[in-house]
Amino acid sequence: MLFHYAQFQFKELEIYYFHNTIYSNVWMDSQRYKKPVRVDEFVRSDPETRLIIVGDASMAPYELNDPRGAIYVGQNESRSSLEHLKFLSKNFRHAVWLNPQSQDHWFYTWTVKQIAGIFPMFELSLDGLEKAVHHLISRN
Repeated sequence: MLFHYAQFQFKELEIYYFHNTIYSNVWMDSQRYKKPVRVDEFVRSDPETRLIIVGDASMAPYELNDPRGAIYVGQNESRSSLEHLKFLSKNFRHAVWLNPQSQDHWFYTWTVKQIAGIFPMFELSLDGLEKAVHHLISRN
């Protein structure tokens, strides 16, 4: 909903949904049922695209590390979520992760530390949003 309200501030805005972490698909519908989009397709995106991921990054470690860690019924993965996240980070040099949890709690969770090592992570607060936007516009 955050980005639905902010959509008029962006030249172009596409919103995708996932649960816990990103595997080979993200969805265009919040129920994550009808409109899957392959993450590999994002390689065709403009390299100047800004990628903003919102999530608490907290999950069972196997969901992040194991190719069979996807929690979606019937989804058989060949790569781990960690590999998909690294792929996105490599393809979008302007990328941040917004975490709704207080920054004081991030490094008690192994998966948060792993994801923060891939994407610059900012707290989903006014201060964190300001820092994330500054990072997105100033990064070369």
